[in-house]
Amino acid sequence: MSRAGVLNQIDTRLATITDPAFVAVLRGEPLAIAGTPLLAFWVSGRSLTAQSFTNDGSTTRITIRAYFRMQTSTDVRESIELDVWDAMYSVHNALAGDSELGGNCSDLRIESAEAGFIEMSGSAFRTVSIPIEVDILEEVTVVP
Repeated sequence: MSRAGVLNQIDTRLATITDPAFVAVLRGEPLAIAGTPLLAFWVSGRSLTAQSFTNDGSTTRITIRAYFRMQTSTDVRESIELDVWDAMYSVHNALAGDSELGGNCSDLRIESAEAGFIEMSGSAFRTVSIPIEVDILEEVTVVP
């Protein structure tokens, strides 16, 4: 099992999404957005689980977020709502097929998707945030 392998598998699986057709998948929270729709993911937390005398496991929370640039055109704004819903479905579909991410984790859970808005560099974006949790049992060997 590998933390780097988990991130690589998430990156690879998200890159397969074709609806909506994301211009890029970024590893890390973006500071600026040049083109949309954009998909990004980053590590957002970690907690210890399954502790024993010889090793500790962990649950790591990863946030996946899709960004859609808002437009003044009513037609474009309306079409973004379908893109938001499609992104919720497509991210779930891309990750749900392998809960061990190619043997790099013990389990993967996809949590509830939330839609929202964010302003960045003077532009408004419609967003979809999808948190996932990744378990790695026996991640840390305890050395006395």
